Amino acid sequence: MRHLRDAARGATPVDTAAFLRPGGMHRRYYSLADVDRLAAAAGLEVVESRYLCVRLTNQRRGVHMDRVYVHAVLRRPVGHSRRLLHANSRLRIFDERLGPDCTASVHHAVPAVRWQVLDASQPTPSPSFHAAGFTATVRNVSPHERRDICFEVLGEPLHGEEEVARRLAAPRWPTAPGQRLLLENALVRMWDFRASLGMDRLAFHQHVFDNAWVVLGDGAALNVYTPVAGGGAKLEKMVHFHDGFVSWTVVRNGGFDADGEPLAPTCLHSVDSAVPSVEFREYLIELK
Repeated sequence: MRHLRDAARGATPVDTAAFLRPGGMHRRYYSLADVDRLAAAAGLEVVESRYLCVRLTNQRRGVHMDRVYVHAVLRRPVGHSRRLLHANSRLRIFDERLGPDCTASVHHAVPAVRWQVLDASQPTPSPSFHAAGFTATVRNVSPHERRDICFEVLGEPLHGEEEVARRLAAPRWPTAPGQRLLLENALVRMWDFRASLGMDRLAFHQHVFDNAWVVLGDGAALNVYTPVAGGGAKLEKMVHFHDGFVSWTVVRNGGFDADGEPLAPTCLHSVDSAVPSVEFREYLIELK
């Protein structure tokens, strides 16, 4: 079962596998339903699954012991792929692709946000939240490949409602890390951030929650600024990006240092496009 669990996390590809179904008081029994569930989480189809009973004999002692295995033949659906972009103790991010006229099922054992990626010429679609245990059926009826970014949330939120409100109220700078908040619940805030919605070096914001963002498209670059006395902006760095780049930031103490000053540029900054001919786009998740 370990190999199938690894595939569900995107850690290893699986085409065929045999799985032990251990017996005994203190061991878990793996059933055919377990294989179906974990295969769905890995984005795999179960071609065949059955129980196999194997008798082991200790000839010296004359002892027989039966072992029951679950054997499953697995394959990836034609035209479907699921690539792990990032993983840590709080979050996993996958890049999913689905070919034209294809359908795939993905089981989410943990809460997940699915967010389709459209061409840069189109408006950003809204993400969808799915509770733990939900199996998403993804269909692509278009003649082009479909792409989704999937965020899987691991564990309970770190901050309750009062702490969330305190963190949002504490900074004197805006706490919106994107131009449009498209989804919010007790676990996450999901933001659309793209150059076509406007970027300004004087539009500073402060991150107050752990966050990650995924870059969509190749060739974009950003200038990163910090505020200076008198209302200006200081250029700190220029960063180039590739498609699928993931940034993960742990935000401690709401983005403030021990003296109560904003942590710049890590948490407090502004950006504008360093390559105006290429639109910068990102999908951003904040974890409460």
